Amino acid sequence: MKKLKTNLLNFIKDEKKLAAVLVILFVLQIIPILYLGQFNHPTSDDFLYGKAAHDMLVGTGSPIQAVQAAIDGVKDDYYRWQGSYAALFFMRLEPTVFGEACYAVVPYLMIGLLTLGTLYFVRTLCKVVLKTESLHYISISMLVLMLCIQFSPVASEQFFWYNSSVYYNAFHSFLLCYLAWILRYLFLGKKRYVVYMALFGIILGGGNYISALTLAILQGMAIAGAFLYQKCSAEKGKIYQRRAVALTILWLEFLACFAVSALAPGNAVRAESTWGYGPVSSIIHSLIQGVKYYEAWTDKWWLLVALCLLPMMVQLIRKTTFSFAYPGIVILFLYGIFSAMSCPTFYALGTTGPGRIINIIYDAFLLVTYIQLFYLTGWIYRKWEVIFEEKISEEKTSVGKMADASTTLRQQLGEALQKACAMMIGVLILILVVSGSFLDVTTITACKVWIKGEAKQYDLEYKERLAQLEDETISDVVFAPYTVEPDLVFIADALEDPEFVNNREWADFYGKNSLVVRP
Repeated sequence: MKKLKTNLLNFIKDEKKLAAVLVILFVLQIIPILYLGQFNHPTSDDFLYGKAAHDMLVGTGSPIQAVQAAIDGVKDDYYRWQGSYAALFFMRLEPTVFGEACYAVVPYLMIGLLTLGTLYFVRTLCKVVLKTESLHYISISMLVLMLCIQFSPVASEQFFWYNSSVYYNAFHSFLLCYLAWILRYLFLGKKRYVVYMALFGIILGGGNYISALTLAILQGMAIAGAFLYQKCSAEKGKIYQRRAVALTILWLEFLACFAVSALAPGNAVRAESTWGYGPVSSIIHSLIQGVKYYEAWTDKWWLLVALCLLPMMVQLIRKTTFSFAYPGIVILFLYGIFSAMSCPTFYALGTTGPGRIINIIYDAFLLVTYIQLFYLTGWIYRKWEVIFEEKISEEKTSVGKMADASTTLRQQLGEALQKACAMMIGVLILILVVSGSFLDVTTITACKVWIKGEAKQYDLEYKERLAQLEDETISDVVFAPYTVEPDLVFIADALEDPEFVNNREWADFYGKNSLVVRP
């Protein structure tokens, strides 16, 4: 047992091996999910938003004309339905526009974007903000992504349904990249990040309002922090003043784009069919909802990953000179930002919103809470360092011995924490295995759908329907109901009523008079 603990501690300290193993585990867990992509098919609003570009591509064979049709559709939506122009543009170029088989790319695209955004953001925190050369950013990202994917509140809408996932999951990933560019520009001052932010400010300003509001707040706080640091630092004052001014211009650009989206005439039309709270009430409900999310999601799986992260956090803290001076302020600020993500839906709908919104809130929860844990751990570690230094000083040792003793105490503290975490991880894994809590994770669900053959059967039945839709001699389509509705790849179906929205959108996409599913 002692040898096993020693090997485990040495493994945790070996950053390359740990990162390599976690990357392999991450790839292995997404293989069954990506495999289902070949059985994935469009549904519901995919047909509505993709129709114009699809018709143009079929009629002219020109991708450029298809893109122009998508732009024209966005203009129409702006006045009739909603103002999020960038998201609508991506939605109108859904994969089926270019061919039915192209829809298989959706899980690859969405998991890829989430992975890219998370990895880049965490790398920025570790290498740029903390100024360490540690590879633990890879391991931390892999562990967080595993939770994001395995416990996605509605994984089908986050990784398989394009219309939903591009509007929320993709823009959440764009947000993480933009936040990383803000930090990189503040700390490094490289001009290329200004170009990136100028471009993605236009995109995020026309995206979903959860990501847009989050960016508006965080970018404003970054600017305030830069101006404050400029006043406090005589040495780098002018440098940070220039960076703060540049960020302010970028912020105004983003806010202008956000205003264009929010003030769209279509939003007023859509608001007539919805009801929400007032501004103050929305904020109060959001703060309360934040507590509920913390209670629901700080579970045994969150704890297991936290225990895995703690030894890595301690190693990062030891390698950085960051002070972690204001834990209370930072923790409350991050909680406020997290809670603010619920404001748009409370304001517009009077609820927390559908599962596709909860997905990105959950992903943000993981990053926020682990950053809070890291900051609190850093503050405690710095306090312990002070206590140890004082005790050593009281013993009146020589300077050399004092440094050696201090280093030894730090190493002992780190090893003690690693041993405690290793023991708790072992116990917690045993509890999770015995309780069967791992049986409902996304990868296991994908394996069940795969092994039972449900996805293949669904794919076969969909293609039988597709043959009718592509048959020009059939104008009124009657489908047999699906015999299976597999998790993840199945989202929704048409009904008996030919005027039901799904029926109408599907029929219009393929140029049919009507479409029904017989009882």
